[in-house]
Amino acid sequence: MFDYLIVGAGFAGSVLAERLATQSGKKILIVDKRSHIGGNTYDYYNTDGIMVHKYGPHI
Repeated sequence: MFDYLIVGAGFAGSVLAERLATQSGKKILIVDKRSHIGGNTYDYYNTDGIMVHKYGPHI
């Protein structure tokens, strides 16, 4: 059983989950439609070792 369900693992959802878990000791379940965390700020390295900003550049 979880105390909170957070929909979305972008910046806001990830930070909220971390804070609730570490500062309040709550059990959190995060669901997201994507297979990665970070939302639109997700980065990865391609086969040539180049970092790719999958959803465009971000600050």
